[in-house]
Amino acid sequence: MEMKEIHANASYKVFSVSLAKGEEMPRHYASSDAFLVIRQGKAVLKLQEREVVLESGATIAIPANEPHSLHILEDFAATVVLAADAQINFINVQ
Repeated sequence: MEMKEIHANASYKVFSVSLAKGEEMPRHYASSDAFLVIRQGKAVLKLQEREVVLESGATIAIPANEPHSLHILEDFAATVVLAADAQINFINVQ
C-alpha cells in the first residue's frame, strides 16, 4: 500500500492511495468525512453495515469515524480528500 499526501491547505488535504491486487487496507477510520475518487481498478469497501464495490470512475463519501476496510480485486488507485486536521486511525493493527 502506498499513501502519499499530494496537496494540503488550511481547509483540506488530498492523498493519492494505491494498492496492488490482493492487498488489504486494514480496518480504519478518519476523524473527518472522506471523499474518494477511484482512478483505477476495483475493490470492495467494507463498511459497518454494507459492502460497496468501487470501480474506476466511482466516487463515494465515507462519514467521519465510520470504520471500514478495503479488499483489492484489481490494481487500485484513488484520490482521497479529508479535512485539513483529519487523522486516519487504524484499528487493531498488529
